[in-house]
Amino acid sequence: MNKKRKDAVLVELIRTTSGKYLGYWGSRQVTMQISKLKSPVNHKRVERVMREYGLLSKRRSVNPYKNIPKESSEIEIAENILSRKYAFDTLWPFRVFGTDITFIRIADNKWAYLSIIKDFCTGEIIAHETSLKPNIELVLATLNVFATHVPLEARLGGIMHSDCGSTYTSKAHCNTARALGLNVSMSRKGNCIDNAPTESFFGHMKDELPNTRNMTYEELRKTVDEYIMDYNTVRKQWHREKMSPVEYREHLLCD
Repeated sequence: MNKKRKDAVLVELIRTTSGKYLGYWGSRQVTMQISKLKSPVNHKRVERVMREYGLLSKRRSVNPYKNIPKESSEIEIAENILSRKYAFDTLWPFRVFGTDITFIRIADNKWAYLSIIKDFCTGEIIAHETSLKPNIELVLATLNVFATHVPLEARLGGIMHSDCGSTYTSKAHCNTARALGLNVSMSRKGNCIDNAPTESFFGHMKDELPNTRNMTYEELRKTVDEYIMDYNTVRKQWHREKMSPVEYREHLLCD
């Protein structure tokens, strides 16, 4: 089979495997998905073919300024316990978490807000909540979901890391996190790289979500729920043994 024919076969495999994520998944993600179906395919070849046939993912757009209002005069700036020690291969599941809020444009020129808690070891989104307001109630609701998903004995003494936004420096957030058995850690002001693993998820999500500008709030919630389910159980990660976050967690805990 000549090179052109081989490339055509690979293109069809990429289209079939990617499905609804065609144009959103990058070449490495596509390579990992293909390789679970057949013998391994070199990711450089996949990247070349995707580039030549116009199948590469879109580039990330620059995020607008986060306009999150001040919530309370009672604040606490916690120590940066994590101090960028978030290399996943040095961590263990359910021990170090990151939390943050991002904004998503929806219909009628409105904004919706997504709050997440991410396990820095496995990459799994442990808890998430959406709201039309980026307030304390949103982050507290996310903590409540988190508490139902992670047993106390697993999370006790763990770290919950965030930025210094007003929702996270509020006494309500800090006290609730500690009541769940967690140590509170915060990035230094103006150093978003301190919470890089959480920001990374938002970047991938916004690359891969369909156009949200015509969605109602309820449509967005459903779309985000489905995306995070796929992210946790389907989307494989190159450096985590080419496993999805849930697969990687189960792999570590079974060893």
